[in-house]
Amino acid sequence: MADVNYIGGEQQIMLNNRKEKAELLENLVVDDHNTTTKQMFPQRIHLLWGEDDQIFKLELAQGTKLQLGDKATFQGIKKAGHLVFLERPKVFNRCLKEFLASLYAEETRK
Repeated sequence: MADVNYIGGEQQIMLNNRKEKAELLENLVVDDHNTTTKQMFPQRIHLLWGEDDQIFKLELAQGTKLQLGDKATFQGIKKAGHLVFLERPKVFNRCLKEFLASLYAEETRK
């Protein structure tokens, strides 16, 4: 019974505010001919991606990492889909803490 509630809640999250989400996605699209993604994001970026994501496939994550360049890192999380932070919260939080700690360590070396 708990699984049914979880799936229902997941679907509800994804269905809320569809119009606003579509508008947000439209504004996030970058024309590759007019700008480079590397110039847009000078800060470090860490992509945490569910390896079983059926909405944004793993290939998209890897391509995004390439577009972002050396400032970006990628980490796939096994046995997780699109909602990796809900599906594997302990693994997600561990990965996030490691990335944030690396930012702090980098900053203290300066």
